[in-house]
Amino acid sequence: MRELGRQAVHLLFGLGIASVLLIPVPGVASKIYAAFLIAGLVIAEALLHGRHVPIFSEVVGAFERKETFPGKGAAYFVAGALFSSIFFTPGTAFVAVLSLAVLDSAATVVGITCGRHPLVNGRTLEGSVGGFLALAAVLLFIMPPLPALIAAAAAMLAELLSPVDDNLVIPPVVGAVLTLLPCS
Repeated sequence: MRELGRQAVHLLFGLGIASVLLIPVPGVASKIYAAFLIAGLVIAEALLHGRHVPIFSEVVGAFERKETFPGKGAAYFVAGALFSSIFFTPGTAFVAVLSLAVLDSAATVVGITCGRHPLVNGRTLEGSVGGFLALAAVLLFIMPPLPALIAAAAAMLAELLSPVDDNLVIPPVVGAVLTLLPCS
């Protein structure tokens, strides 16, 4: 049950991070992400040294996986968003970051609740397909069908196959695929 709550936080956090890209001021998203990343690292350092940081200590205690340093997932999420905001157009970066938020949360929830067929890296067939379907459904509201399905497939494959944390990998992979598509 803890993991389901963690994924709800992941989705809400991700939607908030993606929404920064909707601010219509050129370059502001990168600056906000850089500030979040630096602040997050300072907070993580304080938590590692046993200091209590209001709100963050409670959130990390309730939702962070025990085997990671405090805020690792959030830091990697923001780093992936920062990369995307620098190297892709705002629209492409938005889809890339949104893809991470939706696919990762949906794949984990479906994998935990329905997963019966293990694949690789602790992923399940059901989780991967569920993440793909959830993301495709969301993307079909904001982009044409072919790029939406290709972006969802790229996100699913990046999450499934990458040996690196998917919070770092999914946004750049989706952004690169969309940038290279002639139909997007």
